[in-house]
Amino acid sequence: MRPPLVLTIAGSESDGAAGVQADLKTFTALGSYGASAVTMVTSVSPRGVRSVHPLPREVVRSQIDAVAEDLLLDATKIGSLGSAAVVEEVAAAVRAHRDRFGVIVLDPVMVSADGTALISAEGAAAVGTSLLPLADVLSLNMAEAAQLLGRPLATSIDEMRDQALALQATGPDTVLITGGRLPGEDVVDLLVHPGGTDLLRAERITGRRVRGAGTTLSAAITAQVARIAEFDRVGELDEIGEAGTADDLVTIVASAREFVASATENAQDWRLTRGGDGYGPVNHLITLDKD
Repeated sequence: MRPPLVLTIAGSESDGAAGVQADLKTFTALGSYGASAVTMVTSVSPRGVRSVHPLPREVVRSQIDAVAEDLLLDATKIGSLGSAAVVEEVAAAVRAHRDRFGVIVLDPVMVSADGTALISAEGAAAVGTSLLPLADVLSLNMAEAAQLLGRPLATSIDEMRDQALALQATGPDTVLITGGRLPGEDVVDLLVHPGGTDLLRAERITGRRVRGAGTTLSAAITAQVARIAEFDRVGELDEIGEAGTADDLVTIVASAREFVASATENAQDWRLTRGGDGYGPVNHLITLDKD
């Protein structure tokens, strides 16, 4: 017996709102065991990014090899990578250990909430050519979708759908584009998967500015995928259907979105900074027993 086991390959963010720290908290909150391979170190506070330090590619590869060769992974999340060299090394590691990573969820983080670039232009291009074909699930925002495709930012749901389908054609079976940049009372995310296209609506949460919601969303999707793999191992899939079906994927994404929405709403009263301003985290603690 073992818990669902998930690897995150991403950058460290010192204030804990995003990056590896947010991934590991999300995995734990959703009942999965988290392992990590750190790709870069960022000095960041709620007021913004102070510096970004990509790690040498061989250091990143060594971490991935150590985990993939020994741990029984159910799913893997790939997040911020920092440089073209690291992107290529991660892609090489995935190809070398492809059958050991489980389902791969790619969240191509490119820009921090304050506008700081978290990957070079060459690195962003390498994500498109080297990593997209290896991913099973792609989770990204509208700006990241436009950058990967070399297109203008989508201005409508129809344009989001066109971009999602174009990204799906590069390799991932499932593409989720979050639509927070579109105007309206509701946030509309667009999900393209083997069974078709779904629009996922949620009430827009206004007020406090948060950072790490996208990171938490992709981490939650990865954790839920790993839990489905656990059901498969212990022979309990009869209760939820066959793993990997279109309905299964929609359910996983919907559940992950609910977790992020609740985590965001329940962080509205948090004040973690001395000055009380800047970007705050979402509340990853919402699943803990408060009794």
